[in-house]
Amino acid sequence: MTLDKVVLVLGKRLVNDELTLEGRTRVEALVEALTDLRFETTALVFCGGVTQGQTVSEADAMLTYFRQLTASDFMPFPQSQIILENQSLNTVQNMQNSVVALQQSGLCKKDQRIQVSLLSNDYHLERILEIQTLMDEQGLLRVLKTGCLEAGIELDIPLDINHHISAHYPHVGTYAEAFLLSDELTTYRVYLEGVKNKAFKRDLVQVQAKPLAIALTAIENLQALPLEQEAQRQILEMKKAIEMTAFDDSVLAAEQALTVLHPILTALNQRLDPETSA
Repeated sequence: MTLDKVVLVLGKRLVNDELTLEGRTRVEALVEALTDLRFETTALVFCGGVTQGQTVSEADAMLTYFRQLTASDFMPFPQSQIILENQSLNTVQNMQNSVVALQQSGLCKKDQRIQVSLLSNDYHLERILEIQTLMDEQGLLRVLKTGCLEAGIELDIPLDINHHISAHYPHVGTYAEAFLLSDELTTYRVYLEGVKNKAFKRDLVQVQAKPLAIALTAIENLQALPLEQEAQRQILEMKKAIEMTAFDDSVLAAEQALTVLHPILTALNQRLDPETSA
């Protein structure tokens, strides 16, 4: 068997050891995509570890649901080509640990070229690909490609979302809209991390332009939503931190902004997520 395609199924945080609606839509999108996959040359990698408060890994929960949905299939997906990456706690670790899992699986041979499709919800894929396109130096896909290349495995990961498997975000309402807008701020946080780590060798004015525009538009739209006073206070604090770096691209300014932006964004993202705020 010569493997030529890998599908990375990215995990979503469980609630009470169960897949959420968003997590289920990811597995359901995978099942729908099976008709377009050549089973004999494809591997599936289910990603996601045991997060705080849970006892089941995201990867195991997704695989269990996948097996339930495909139990009646006449020709099920080969078990030998399913890889569990059940140690990671975030998307960065998904990428890092997937490299190890692929290498240890024995399915990928040295000097192979393999096409990778990511599978997640639309907003999550859009953010990964946006960051990779605007700031390759900070992109998660670079971690995946570089790690595999060191083992002699060349990965082809397109930056066009149409080459990946996208599940529609299933929630609507004010909190859902706010959650998606807060996620857009991730791009600027990644920019600030790149400045702090001196990752960019290019003109920072050019690197910053698009992430800054995305962040300021997201903040403006967040402030227009009817959110509670505490959420609006946090949004204003993030706005001040972002504006502080608009005309100051120094490492010190980036560090100061991150000390404000990162913890608030992390907490606000979890608070606004319809799957954890209910």
